[in-house]
Amino acid sequence: MRTRMLAGVVVGALMLFLVHATSGQVQPVPGPGTGVVTVQGEVDVRRMPLVDVGQRGEWKVMLAAPADTRVLAMPAVAIARPLFVKQGARYVITWTGGEQETIVIGQAGDGAWVRATVNGRDRWLNLAHARAVDEMP
Repeated sequence: MRTRMLAGVVVGALMLFLVHATSGQVQPVPGPGTGVVTVQGEVDVRRMPLVDVGQRGEWKVMLAAPADTRVLAMPAVAIARPLFVKQGARYVITWTGGEQETIVIGQAGDGAWVRATVNGRDRWLNLAHARAVDEMP
């Protein structure tokens, strides 16, 4: 019985000592405490290193289909037509191979497709494959 009481007193004294020792949180190393930290010295964010954030290198994008293949999960993706392209306007198109042709836009289609009159003949062109599109006066 005396041993239990003595053990209880020792444990209680140890608990009081720990609570008192960690109440100030002024320690040379991190440890248990209140979570409130007093900062001594100078804090200056102007001395922080510069952070250069940006995408570098090759991007890898993947679209995953859901487990239920009856659901269409793949979105339709198309390159948009240049905003300046207007129906009835004349343009000089420079293709990726360097060839040039003058066209008149007859109809705008989906994506970058346009129906154009080229040398008196109507045909569909994909402006996404053009290197340059110059508007004629």
